[in-house]
Amino acid sequence: MLVIFGFKNSTQNLGLAQATCPHCGHRAAQRVDRNKRAFSVFFIPLVPLGSSYSATCTACAGTMRLTRGQADQILHGAA
Repeated sequence: MLVIFGFKNSTQNLGLAQATCPHCGHRAAQRVDRNKRAFSVFFIPLVPLGSSYSATCTACAGTMRLTRGQADQILHGAA
């Protein structure tokens, strides 16, 4: 019997927001993404393994990891 299993990674764009980039120091649009990871069997995600957040600067393409709270602050204009 053949069982195909592995991990599925997916990225969801949560939006763009104006914030100061810690890499280049410019106030520019930041693309905020949520990255999900799940264990899959026969290409069907069964067990969620967590998620992480990241922001990418549109000016310098620098990427930084965020917590969920930081992602919410950027998207709601508090940063």
